[in-house]
Amino acid sequence: MARVLILWNQIDDDVYEHFRRDDRRAPDWDPTLVIEPWETVEQEIELIERALRDGGHDAYHINIRDNFENLLDAVRRDPPDCVVNLVEFFHDDPEQEHNVPALFELLNIPYTGNRPIALSLCQKKPQAKALLTACGLPTPRGIVIDALPVPRQIDLRYPLIVKPAHDDASGGIDAGSVVHDRAQLEARVKHVLSEHTMSALVEEYIAGRELHCAILGTEALPLYEMRFKGGVDDQGRPLPDIITYRAKWDPYSRDHYAVESKCPADDLEAELVARIQDIALRAFRAVGCRDYARVDMRLDVATGQPYILEVNPNPDLADSCAFAQSVRASGRTYGQAMNELVHYALERSKIQPRRYIGPTDTLLTEYLARRAANK
Repeated sequence: MARVLILWNQIDDDVYEHFRRDDRRAPDWDPTLVIEPWETVEQEIELIERALRDGGHDAYHINIRDNFENLLDAVRRDPPDCVVNLVEFFHDDPEQEHNVPALFELLNIPYTGNRPIALSLCQKKPQAKALLTACGLPTPRGIVIDALPVPRQIDLRYPLIVKPAHDDASGGIDAGSVVHDRAQLEARVKHVLSEHTMSALVEEYIAGRELHCAILGTEALPLYEMRFKGGVDDQGRPLPDIITYRAKWDPYSRDHYAVESKCPADDLEAELVARIQDIALRAFRAVGCRDYARVDMRLDVATGQPYILEVNPNPDLADSCAFAQSVRASGRTYGQAMNELVHYALERSKIQPRRYIGPTDTLLTEYLARRAANK
């Protein structure tokens, strides 16, 4: 049995708790729909805790509340045997995400999931895309625009999709993200540069099926598909076949009801499934992932070619999300997968014995003793 600390970070009230307090049972645009309340983040964390306890571990969770002292105390004062790292941002900055596991590495504390370099690389979509392309992996053709005006000559075919270059979880993606002409492109790039204060990644839009391949350990799990049903968003704009931010995170939005999931994806030849899973595993290795990730792809309906949209090295582990659905389709229970992640971290700790940080004089004594022994 290991002492397993589940670390997470939340400072604001949970939006789904607000929905419950408001007793919202249906969206404003269709009062006939009945929406079951989504689990709060804390409830999702507690589910992982129960799964690890059922697996024989002494599991507990701490919300660091965006405070470095809380983070440091959680892992230094009474060091756990393993940290389940579920911290996705720090100081409201997703690009700080990789600094949290960097602390675990400096303290030599085993943790689940990906190392800092993989987290940082995948946060920067253009750099990750360049690496994948250099490894011979298929990605949509694209360019990065970091300032206005938009270049006059762009060797890309419309329609295009415009994304914030350093965001994740569909941040900055809505019905206006897919553009069909020069005027729409210029307007959307200006929007990304001004509203998101970051470069815009412009790619050729791949018309086809959206397939996600979750990876656990070194195994590509059954494919998960997001299917598009059409419709309009809350502003009356036609919804393109993309996963918008509101489709992911707002159960009361039209966007959310414009997509549905299927796992495993059907109507795919076994040979094509194997090819997509192979591409996902190669991408997983190319960006330096370990333990788990999700590779999001588009299958071009015209050519049958899969294209990598991005590698997500820290996908949502909630029981209701895509990763968990792929886990079940592989024949595992949710609890088995969570315990498998902890197992990987604990196995790594056996390879390199760890030493907990103690008082400064103890560290100095040990350092001098090692120097003397090496002379």
